[in-house]
Amino acid sequence: MAGQIIAGTRPTRIELQRLRKRREVAERGRDLLEDQLNAMLLEFFRRYTEYQADRAAFDAVLAEAYALERDAEMIDGPAAIREAGYAVPDAGDLPLRERSVLGLRMPALGEAPEIPASCPIGASPQIVIAAGRFARVLQQALLLGEKEETLRALERSITRTRRKVNAMDRVLIPRIVETLRYIEEQLEEQEREDLYRRKITKAKKRGGAG
Repeated sequence: MAGQIIAGTRPTRIELQRLRKRREVAERGRDLLEDQLNAMLLEFFRRYTEYQADRAAFDAVLAEAYALERDAEMIDGPAAIREAGYAVPDAGDLPLRERSVLGLRMPALGEAPEIPASCPIGASPQIVIAAGRFARVLQQALLLGEKEETLRALERSITRTRRKVNAMDRVLIPRIVETLRYIEEQLEEQEREDLYRRKITKAKKRGGAG
């Protein structure tokens, strides 16, 4: 028990009042953190459900694009596929922004940029269709990456907040409560000693008067 008492605590009524206020503040802070944690957990699972659906759609589009690419390669040959790949321009840097999610700063693309399905002049219809599908894959991959980063940021914040709640539940608040109990016991002991001394003093006065 002594190991949980806050070091340097003096058993005085002023310290008792100060610690009671500190306990109230700590408990309110703990409740606010738990509310924040619950809100982040709900937001995380909501976004994770959406992410799973988006990921499934992305995997389907990606599989379709590879199938179209294989068909085009069988018809036009690997050289034509490579030539079509060289015709794709560099998209350049993406205009990343930030947005707030439950007070947390998250990366944001807004809407994924339009990615043209570039092909060399004279490319076959199979290559044009495959290029269009891969442009769609890249566009969805950008949005999916944004959602993944948002989930990772939420997960990191959830972990930090849970650690704070656990520290308050297991360390800070129990130490305050234990220290309050210690001060109250010491003050009660002092009151008993003072009462005993007053009784002895009265008894001595009565004896001297007799």
